[in-house]
Amino acid sequence: MSRAVDELLAPAEGRSMKVIGLGPSRTGTLGLWQALKTLGYTPFHISELLPYGFQQMRALQEAIIANDSDKPFQRAEFDKLFAGYNCIVESPCYLCPNIIKEYLEDPDVKFILTERTPESWAKSIAGSLGAYHAKLAKPPLSIARYLDSFIWELTALFKAMTYRWSGGLEPSDPGFNETLSKSYVEYLESVKALVPADKLLILNLEKGFGWEEICTFLGKDIPGEPYPRINAMSDFHVAAEMVVSPAIKKTMRVLTSSAVAIAGVGIWYWQRKR
Repeated sequence: MSRAVDELLAPAEGRSMKVIGLGPSRTGTLGLWQALKTLGYTPFHISELLPYGFQQMRALQEAIIANDSDKPFQRAEFDKLFAGYNCIVESPCYLCPNIIKEYLEDPDVKFILTERTPESWAKSIAGSLGAYHAKLAKPPLSIARYLDSFIWELTALFKAMTYRWSGGLEPSDPGFNETLSKSYVEYLESVKALVPADKLLILNLEKGFGWEEICTFLGKDIPGEPYPRINAMSDFHVAAEMVVSPAIKKTMRVLTSSAVAIAGVGIWYWQRKR
């Protein structure tokens, strides 16, 4: 069976991986993504997928699913998935421990883990990723996925990401937030056990972090501009609505046209019977 990752272009020479951000969404990852850009890196964030369409989304979904199989992605596949970037932010949390193992021996790669308290993280992720996963499963988006391949792939990707933390529980299921919190704690413990302390920078969202910690770890000069602070929750919902809005409009046009056609047939049939 062909895979989407096999259709992606091989990475160009000369842009090797430098930084892997292991923190999941809602731990300051958008700010870190912007900060790495300011420092001259080319970081990948999941939002980078949206302009490219379903092929890259399907490839990332394949990587997440393969992570729990007997054939997880290897270095060559990760290099294709993230070709053109020398940093990855947020996405690696769905690909651990395999992505850590594939890059750990590379002396040029450093790891950054952004974290926060499990309870606050679970509440936040349930209100963003979990909420939109649930929204994609209801009309009109549950209808739109059959009319728009992009929404189909987006739905599958959000499901894979949500289930990575919930173990298959839906946001409406009892114990959803508790399971998120438990999975998160286990994840943090596994990362800290796998990555040596000299290759891992741990940043705590509640305690605060900025240029000083990151630049010292990466050997970079501190920029003259403030560290980027982003309200990711509001940005998430605004960006998500912008992404799915065209598909919703398309679905409503199709449904309206279908309703008009059905009504026309009904009127014609009624008139014939008079």
